[in-house]
Amino acid sequence: MKKKIFNLFLLFLFCIFSIFPAYSAEKIKINNDEAGVWVFKIDTKKYGSKIKPFVTEKLTTPQKVYEDNCFDLVVNGGFYDVKNTKSVSYVIIDGVIVADPNLHTDLIESLKKEERLDKVLSRTELRILENKRHKLKFDIAHHTDPIKKGWNIKHSLQAGPMIYPSMDLVNEGFVIYEDGMVKSQSADILKRRERTAVALKGKYLYIVIFTKDHKVDAKELKDFIENNLKADKAMAFDGGISTAINCKGVSIGSIGKHQRKVKSFLIIER
Repeated sequence: MKKKIFNLFLLFLFCIFSIFPAYSAEKIKINNDEAGVWVFKIDTKKYGSKIKPFVTEKLTTPQKVYEDNCFDLVVNGGFYDVKNTKSVSYVIIDGVIVADPNLHTDLIESLKKEERLDKVLSRTELRILENKRHKLKFDIAHHTDPIKKGWNIKHSLQAGPMIYPSMDLVNEGFVIYEDGMVKSQSADILKRRERTAVALKGKYLYIVIFTKDHKVDAKELKDFIENNLKADKAMAFDGGISTAINCKGVSIGSIGKHQRKVKSFLIIER
């Protein structure tokens, strides 16, 4: 009788772990100690091969991508044109450029007239590098920054701006000044808005979400990254109403759970 009960107990445990195979307790650590601020922590040494960009042909929500693909995490990614759905950010997946802002001819001509084409095309990206031994390394750099010898870009997802250790909103084409005054700004970068950011510290990748309950501008985002995470590097993804993430039981949009349809994402596979 005791052996039968023990066997039933083992069967119960097997069923539990069969239903929930995706998570070890350490895979994605979630912190929400501060109202309106969510921090997702991932060990890239253990799970780096599961992290990559994702691009859809038609605009869709992180929730839809999350549900259709059974990913562990989906967060909004780079910039795009809401009118024609073309990407305004470079995306590379498995060494292949899958989103190229140069193909957006109207954008290119407009940026040329504004004399900020090179600035926008060289904006910051999250890089996942691979060497000949298939070892992965995560980095945050400008799109035109050189790659260390022996490494190649396996995946990359561009957005910007660089937040930490340095931030130059003018050189990334986010702010234009005229006579010492702000003439224009992109992504409401100087305003308090919902924000999506990624940061690197040692072997860890952090995804940081600021919701409508804790809006921040670029300077406040930098202060949080520096003082709370003490990260090595950090950058912003698309923000504002594009801010959205799905992970475990967490579903966040810019207005409660409502999510805007976007073009590119950063995902973590199961």
